[in-house]
Amino acid sequence: MAGTSLPQAGEKPRDIKLNNRRIVLRLLAEGEKVTLGELAAESGLSRNTVKKCVDFFLQRGIAADAGKGSSTSEGGKKPDMFALEGRWGSIASFYCCGQELSGALYSAARECLCEAQELLPAYTPEEVVAGCGRLLKKMQAESGSRPGPLKWAVCSIYGIVDIHTGSVLSNRQDAWNGRVPLGEMLKSALGVPVSCCNPVRTMLLCEADHDPAVSDNSALVYTNGPGAMAAIIRRGTVIQGKRCVLGEITGIPLGFSAHPASDTALGGDSLGYLVCRKKLLEEIASQPILFKASGLSALGRQPTLRDIFRAASIGDKLAQAVVRYAARWFAVSLRQLLFLADPDIIIIQGDYAGAGDYFLSTLKQYVQSYVAPAVDVIPDIRLSALGETASCLLGGAIIGAGALFSGDEMYE
Repeated sequence: MAGTSLPQAGEKPRDIKLNNRRIVLRLLAEGEKVTLGELAAESGLSRNTVKKCVDFFLQRGIAADAGKGSSTSEGGKKPDMFALEGRWGSIASFYCCGQELSGALYSAARECLCEAQELLPAYTPEEVVAGCGRLLKKMQAESGSRPGPLKWAVCSIYGIVDIHTGSVLSNRQDAWNGRVPLGEMLKSALGVPVSCCNPVRTMLLCEADHDPAVSDNSALVYTNGPGAMAAIIRRGTVIQGKRCVLGEITGIPLGFSAHPASDTALGGDSLGYLVCRKKLLEEIASQPILFKASGLSALGRQPTLRDIFRAASIGDKLAQAVVRYAARWFAVSLRQLLFLADPDIIIIQGDYAGAGDYFLSTLKQYVQSYVAPAVDVIPDIRLSALGETASCLLGGAIIGAGALFSGDEMYE
């Protein structure tokens, strides 16, 4: 069972007891009703040890009696079942994308109880904090007494986020310039511990939660406007890096051109800019003859990315040319990630998660041509089946639950 840790030789009795309780609570936190026998089988602990652990959590109100299970085929006594107490506590997860703020309230077992969204009046640290406070009050009011008291909060926000301190680092000349202590600001406003993280990492945790194959070794590539990031997970653990900049690929120049500060050809556009909607519209405008014959011209408005993807899937020549252009730059960027991270699986999230089979097959062809013959086998490249907002929010709940159950005070 991933995440469990059996007692090791030489451990003190107190450490063994705390470790056993951690194992049992992690299994209870998976959200399913379980019997003592099932807990013993999953954990590798004796039934008597499991019972002592469950009794400990029952006394503290963390676990609850969940009724009776099915009787055995021989007609034996129905076993008692247990689960995490749904009203023991809740986790709030927020996702901020510019002025668009989304939130969800989860039980400690990661059951989504309520969701809410709002458009911030301005994208500043103060407005983000105030918006999270408003969404939390709204969600708590709509959920009633179901979730219990708030235990932890998580905020996923774009930029370089120091996961250790909750600070957002930026060199932009705006309200986010410098080091913003967002985690401390939210902690003060919400009254609970807060974790801050870049959305690409929360999305990756959600992908791993839905697909066991991803939790072994994966890189997730995400695009959004002018930015692009990647996150790496190995054996269920997201690789963060000491300075929390691992996966920041926005600054990697891909479209090489003369650097504005020198006469060398070291500058260039990043992946995010080269494949954003604005750039694709520029590519469409550069081919007026194809545009006249394209179904995109009949829309009577500027095409969205979804319009372009849909047209490419039904054979529109212009849309396919534009999608090939985007796939080429993705492949150039992925080539760098392949040699840096050597992942088994690459998942495309964000704007291009819905790009369709034509984009995906074209991308694989480009990656194969750019990587071979240096690498015999390219990774399994997929388009995410998960929505960006939903995966960010659930990924935040996973981070919150992990942080909530990691402290020793839960097991003393």
